[in-house]
Amino acid sequence: MTRKPHIPMLPSELPQQRLYLVKGLPERPANWSMTTGKLAEDIAPSAMPRLARYIGQVEWAWSPMHMRIDAYYLSMCSRHHHWVLWSKRYDDNWSRWMDPSAMAVASRAGLPADAAARLMLHSCWAQERDGGLDRFHWVNESGILDAGELAEVASAVWGDAAGEPEEQQEADL
Repeated sequence: MTRKPHIPMLPSELPQQRLYLVKGLPERPANWSMTTGKLAEDIAPSAMPRLARYIGQVEWAWSPMHMRIDAYYLSMCSRHHHWVLWSKRYDDNWSRWMDPSAMAVASRAGLPADAAARLMLHSCWAQERDGGLDRFHWVNESGILDAGELAEVASAVWGDAAGEPEEQQEADL
């Protein structure tokens, strides 16, 4: 059964946000391919499977009246050939979770679930960054990826505290 995300209302309900062992992003297999957007929605199942695995939940809090909360899930297509990354957004106007939508579909390529989740989140967040989205402000919940792994993916996309993506930092060296 798919896990229903919980929005923390107290600081004590948040997972630890600092001091994690950095694992690094997994290498992309040579036969790995990913599609996003409308094409991914066409390839993915029409609804998120009940057995989708909960990746975690992140929050952007720009002001008291302007925020975004996304919960992410990972499943396989019906024939187990592709990973599907699902996003479920919280609608604060109606105080409810929206229906999940497929963000990306990627070939399985022998990747374990946590590696597929990190690579798919990295690609999807990089596209959103290019569209103007800034780094999330904190991790609300962790699932198959802990808060450190989600922050690590975010650092690879948006950069460290200085704001420069790690890929750019390495290129500058």
